[in-house]
Amino acid sequence: MSPLYVTNEWADPNIYFNVAKGMVNGRALYTEIFDHKGPFIFFIYAAGYLISNENFYGMFLIELVSWYVLALSLYSSSRLFLNKFISYIIATAFFIFLIKSMKAGGSAEEFILCMEGVTLYLFLKYFKADNPIHKPKYMFIHGLLVTAVLFTKINLIAFWIFPLSTIFINILYHKEYKNFIYNILTFISGALIISIPVVGYLYSHNCLEEAYKIYIELNSAYAKLGTPKNILLRLLSRILYLFLEPTCLFLLAFIGIFLFPLKYIKNIFAKVGIVLSGIILYTVIFMGKFQYYYPIPYLIFGFLGFIYVGMIFQKSFGSFYLNSNKSLIFSMLIFISTCASVAGLDNTRVEAWVLSGENHDRKALMTMKFKNEIMKVNNPTLLNLGFGLANNLFTTCNIVPNIKYFVTPNLSHRFYPQLRDEQFQYLKDKKTDFVIIQQYIPSNGYYEKMDPIDTPYSLKKNPLLLENYKLILTDTIINTIDERAVDVYFLYKKK
Repeated sequence: MSPLYVTNEWADPNIYFNVAKGMVNGRALYTEIFDHKGPFIFFIYAAGYLISNENFYGMFLIELVSWYVLALSLYSSSRLFLNKFISYIIATAFFIFLIKSMKAGGSAEEFILCMEGVTLYLFLKYFKADNPIHKPKYMFIHGLLVTAVLFTKINLIAFWIFPLSTIFINILYHKEYKNFIYNILTFISGALIISIPVVGYLYSHNCLEEAYKIYIELNSAYAKLGTPKNILLRLLSRILYLFLEPTCLFLLAFIGIFLFPLKYIKNIFAKVGIVLSGIILYTVIFMGKFQYYYPIPYLIFGFLGFIYVGMIFQKSFGSFYLNSNKSLIFSMLIFISTCASVAGLDNTRVEAWVLSGENHDRKALMTMKFKNEIMKVNNPTLLNLGFGLANNLFTTCNIVPNIKYFVTPNLSHRFYPQLRDEQFQYLKDKKTDFVIIQQYIPSNGYYEKMDPIDTPYSLKKNPLLLENYKLILTDTIINTIDERAVDVYFLYKKK
């Protein structure tokens, strides 16, 4: 998302951005422009589009604010237990593990992690104060956050279930009934602040029913959880996935869920709330279909592990306390260097300062050849019969989607036939100027598991495509975002 990068070519933020672009330009979500994610993520991206409608600069500003809120929340949480310097160090170090766990930025999981950070601080602050009276204004914030997540990725509200329940239980346990009612009302008020514009938009655009069918029914069927035995075996086997980032997802998260509350949280309700929240969040993340950036919200428990380790360090080396500006600057330089080494700085505008010409253009934008070809047409339109990097062409070419199924999410024809059937109708009616198809090389058995109609081999032989479109460009791309996979893209132009 950073302006240092020419663009973000990862598939997910580009579909969010371009669905939001369609919404801003009058297309109704779910009925006239399609994705199966929750509506709130598109509202976030619509705000980014309104700030800057030709690139991700607007989204960069929104992410910058979100990460600042997360950093402030983590620092404030650690300050409840640690001194300033150690709190600063662990709050900054946490972002190294976040950067390592994410793909290219802009995922829904990253925004949800920021919301978790706020709730974690307010939760710890309440129970650290050892006062049963809970400030209603904080419950108002929880209402905002829970509802935002509800309309983004519904299963991840699991994180909030037990922390908020323990707050209400603690209030009732101390017989603060008036405070309990105030907190219920302010939570509902916060929920309504988010719900009214979201539901109002869906209702006013006659897509409320379709939103339920896609966001709730379709995603529930897509999850295919299986029998309880299968779910249990999957949860046990997927502990190995925590080793994608073993320090923060496995070791520190385990410490944060089980050891931290046992030793440093006095209230029994709060202890149980943290443990159960960690267990249920692990369950909802790992029991269904999986992508390696899905555990990002689980990192929040790794931060509790950071605090636990920081407490050990503070007790052992309490006199070794650095607080000078030089120390802070030095540690910040180490942090920036580490982040750069973890994330990589290829494909950035920094290269443009020392490199020029076609070679730099090609490296700076993996789909540069396709962009140059598409931009030869005024106000071009595009259909992506696959997913992947080609989603970015809608952004870099500033294309407003003119069809509902302008890209192809990972929904098979057998499972959701109307998507591919409608796309074939677009080919017949020549709805778009260009069509692009993606093919992985090697496929490693990937296409053997797909419906034959969805494979690139079948799509390239589609008679409607061959009749109405002509292959004008083929390019092989090393996809540096998706594990350096080798992709071949085929661009077709309307005859």
